[in-house]
Order: sequence, then structure tokens, then C-alpha cells
Amino acid sequence: MSTSVTSFLRPGRLFWLALGLTVTLLGCGPGGGELSTLPVTGQVTFNGAPLPEGQILFRTTDAEKRGFAGPISGGSYSLQTVPGKMTVEITASRLIPGKFNNDNGTPEPVGEMYIPAEYNSASTLQAEVVSGGSNKFDYELKGPASPASGAGK
Repeated sequence: MSTSVTSFLRPGRLFWLALGLTVTLLGCGPGGGELSTLPVTGQVTFNGAPLPEGQILFRTTDAEKRGFAGPISGGSYSLQTVPGKMTVEITASRLIPGKFNNDNGTPEPVGEMYIPAEYNSASTLQAEVVSGGSNKFDYELKGPASPASGAGK
């Protein structure tokens, strides 16, 4: 290491460099404080039945596209998000009965993401979260029948 770099990296200077970087990085957050969030709840059904398990994501439609996610259990969800217009994405996976992957020498159950893209990666679902509103949003999704239902056999 050269003499100029060694003298620059002396312990006293490293402390001030680290402190300066920390202060700079902490100052780069949104608004310098916590986000003001609101509770959002609702029900999700798939082909008329409550979605057993999954994830729901509320993503702001502004340039920042912040995401706020929560689990879906028994068709119900509850999460916190900022107010504003949102695109909503819903995902869920399930095991395919009787299908296994043997690539590693041991049969592993195979799963699939079964919620159609129009509800997640190419979502058409929307919500507007407002202060003082109920912020209850229910979604009725439709898609291919479960492989366990015997469809296609």
C-alpha cells in the first residue's frame, strides 16, 4: 500500500469517513422519517372459493412503485400501505398431485403458480387507499381449475 493511502486510512480518519458516510446515507431516505400507512383488508376468492393461501401486493402507481405485501390465508388478508392509487398483484402456488421432479435423485413434489398473469405480473387489479376510508378491497379471481379437481382427465 502506498504511503499516501496508508496515511489517509489512519484510524482517526477512518472514523470520520465512516461517520460521514453513515450520516449521508441516513439522510437519503424518503422524507427522513417513517411512512404514514393505513390498514387495508379484504377477501380473495378463486373460482368462487376463498383462496387458501397466497400473497397480495399493493404497489403504488407513482414513479417510486413502492410495494406493500401481506399473506392471504383462508381467503382473507390484512396489511399496511401508504395512501394513494395502487396496482394490486395476487400470487399463489400449489402442488401438482402425482407430479415429481427426480433431478437430484430423490422425488420432490412439483408445484405451480396458478393465478393467471392478469392478476399478478400483468395485473389489471386496482385499488385506491384513502385516509378515513374503509380500505376494504375484495377480489374475485377466475382461472383454470385445480389439477386436483380432475379437470382434463
